[in-house]
Amino acid sequence: MAVVNVVYYSKKGHTQKVAEAIAEVCGVEALNIEEPHTIGETDLLFIGMGVYAGKPDQLLLDYLDNLPVNTIRGAAIFSTSARGKDSTELIVHLLKHKGITIYPKRLLLKGQFLFFSKGHPNEEDLDQARAFASEVLQSFQG
Repeated sequence: MAVVNVVYYSKKGHTQKVAEAIAEVCGVEALNIEEPHTIGETDLLFIGMGVYAGKPDQLLLDYLDNLPVNTIRGAAIFSTSARGKDSTELIVHLLKHKGITIYPKRLLLKGQFLFFSKGHPNEEDLDQARAFASEVLQSFQG
């Protein structure tokens, strides 16, 4: 059985909702990087982030930079953004530098900022997150 973990950073709770939907499919608890936790040997790590001002938050970058080398086999990235632009390249580069295989497809969902994308992520978005989680799990287990 593969060891799967889901971690996220969320300022407004939008990415948290997505992380919890993904964690539900994986049968694990979504872990907020701001709360104490330990991740040991992991086959697949789902990493969730909100995109703020067009980039990932420094707190998440620091968290990922401090992950131990050779303990995480693969990672899948998901994000929320009111702009709807994928801003995860820095995360991908950081993880590849640690020798972590990155799932080629990333999930980007709408997140609300002020009046932009109001009401997101909604249930349809969360269904997309669940489908993404299932797809990634099948790929890493197959």
